[in-house]
Amino acid sequence: MIDALSVWLLVAVLGLVALPFAELLFPRLPGRGVTLAIPLGLLLAAYPAWLLASLHVVPYGRASALAAVALVAAGAVALGRRYGLGRLDRADGTHTAWLASQALFTGLFAAWALMRSYAPDVWQTEKPMDMAFVNATNASESFPPHDPWQSGEDLNYYYYGHYLVAFVVRLTGVDPAVGFNLGIALFFALVGVAVFGVTSTLYAAARMRGDAPPRSPIVVGLVGTAFALLLGNLEGGVQFLQDPGRFATYDWWAPSRVIDGTANEFPYFSFLLADLHAHVLVTPFTLVCIAYAIQLALHGPPASVGDRPSRRGLAELGVAALVLGVLYPTNSFDFPTAVAIAAGALVLWSLEADGRWQSAAAWGGALLVAAVVLYFPFWLAFSPPADGVGVVRDRVRFTEFARDYASIYGLSLWVLLALFVGRLRRVPVRYVVWAASASFFLLVLLAPPNLSGLTLALVVAAAAVYMTFASGSAGQPERVLWLLSAVALLLVVSGEIVYVRDVFDGSPSFRFNTVFKTGYQAWFLLAIVGAVGVFWSARWLGRRLRVVWLAGLGVLLALALVYPVAGSYSRSGTFAADPTLDGIAWLRRAAADDVAAIEWLRENAPGHAVVLETVGNDFDAEGRARVSTFTGLATVLGWSGHEVQWGHEPGSRAADIQTIYRTANADEARTLLDGYGVRYVFIGSLERADHAAEGGLAKFSQIGTEVFRSGDTVIYELSGSAGSTR
Repeated sequence: MIDALSVWLLVAVLGLVALPFAELLFPRLPGRGVTLAIPLGLLLAAYPAWLLASLHVVPYGRASALAAVALVAAGAVALGRRYGLGRLDRADGTHTAWLASQALFTGLFAAWALMRSYAPDVWQTEKPMDMAFVNATNASESFPPHDPWQSGEDLNYYYYGHYLVAFVVRLTGVDPAVGFNLGIALFFALVGVAVFGVTSTLYAAARMRGDAPPRSPIVVGLVGTAFALLLGNLEGGVQFLQDPGRFATYDWWAPSRVIDGTANEFPYFSFLLADLHAHVLVTPFTLVCIAYAIQLALHGPPASVGDRPSRRGLAELGVAALVLGVLYPTNSFDFPTAVAIAAGALVLWSLEADGRWQSAAAWGGALLVAAVVLYFPFWLAFSPPADGVGVVRDRVRFTEFARDYASIYGLSLWVLLALFVGRLRRVPVRYVVWAASASFFLLVLLAPPNLSGLTLALVVAAAAVYMTFASGSAGQPERVLWLLSAVALLLVVSGEIVYVRDVFDGSPSFRFNTVFKTGYQAWFLLAIVGAVGVFWSARWLGRRLRVVWLAGLGVLLALALVYPVAGSYSRSGTFAADPTLDGIAWLRRAAADDVAAIEWLRENAPGHAVVLETVGNDFDAEGRARVSTFTGLATVLGWSGHEVQWGHEPGSRAADIQTIYRTANADEARTLLDGYGVRYVFIGSLERADHAAEGGLAKFSQIGTEVFRSGDTVIYELSGSAGSTR
């Protein structure tokens, strides 16, 4: 309870500190960005410490983290004094919106911390990888962090989201195994409040212009959070209908694997799974970027003084670049999407502002350049493991295509249908007839059976793009809805046309990551459009048509609600266990002495030390690589398959580890240990299970000093370690 309170309090305070920065970034939007201050605060506070450590100017540690928070607080005070920013006492509803966002953040954080307490184990799937990243970050004094699973290498991964969790763990001092689960709860709340901020702000802007019905933006924002975060896909509901008696053993995993050879995650599944993955950690900041794009579409860049932006305008540019730029080191797939949305927003503004193309292009170019420059240390160090782009050649028939995508996005697509119908009602009938005839001709007469689904998707996406930029009766907020819809549809279609060549290329899962990452982004865009569209549909559809549409919406909502209920009950083991947030409790039950040794290493070993532990397969069921995972210290080799994914070559490391443990020749072992710069040799339950039969473990008392013992678990420190690595 105290750990959860400390994490919540820290991030809530950072959100308060960020209020002047939020108003600096969103001065032209309703609410002035106060609903987005919490994710913005975490981002602002963490950046200075990361930059200084990346430039090797100031070592990363608790002192630098505290100094970074103090620096941002000083900046907030300066903005408040100079421009009067950050006030909540204005009579424009801002205070109410801020209170709603605070209550939502608190409720979501508490609810998911409780949920995690019933399934807290940092074990299985890729949780060990994420835990290793967090701990390695906090064990490193400079960035990129060292690779915890291959000594001598830097972490070649988009690790910034893990750094943010590590930053919170560092400042609060919570146990990392507890901090991991609180990090999941924290980002659940950050995503929820960010969706709330974007959705409520867009609806408020539409209502102010008289385009949308007079509904409360707060209510619309809450519906947006529900659509994006608290509902499942339709596949989860269909699965339950097929076997309604299977509640306690409901297959909560299966609905995330709809399209063969791919992953089709949706947010509730992601947080139920509770891997601290990059696509989850980037989402709050992608949503802040979308909010800024909405501001650009509706109001354009800040006004210039003469031919130059004002100082306040340049400061806005700096904060916007900080948010946009963080997407690449957090989850690189999100960066081009956010750039595309911002570019589309500037085009929309230019069309409404009588073609102010030069101003739009200059602002967009400056924003992009600044976003790259602010995170240039990451760009220099990161080597993307992808090997270009391939063309998708294997496709399914139309019926399977339609079933798959309806199962994933059916609820949001139903709302999108209302948007299309409402727009077509304003188009002359002859144009609709011609377009329908052309589409039918393409789908039925020209497209091969396995291309019909893709052809239909392309036609719908092209129609959305046309609706975004075509002249007509649509107001600017509605054009923003079309822009978000068009980008979402293009993201979905892209995975049917091309894929990023990565380690899965050549296998049945060749487009696994492409469909996974683009589809996840599309989910949020469609959820925002869907939440706004539910309320706006009153003006798009006639009364009779809307009654039928609402009936269909009710059925789809009922199906989407099944997964959160049944999935939570099944995943949590029917809530039967005693709740705890200790992510290492599973290992404590299996090998308490190993956990005691891990805790000793975390408290006593320097962060740059290399530790030797036994090696096994990726996703090892017994927890091999657990020492490096829970200490953050580099080991000679952890999960070799993942190292290959990150562009590293394990070489003979696995064989060398076996030799070191099993040989009776102390000189042979010492030569290999020195070659890898090993300082600590860990002999615990798994090391004895893997190597004790060979009789080579006794030699470590000759070549090292015993510095820890608990039961049969021993740690030896090697004196005079060369510190070199292969």
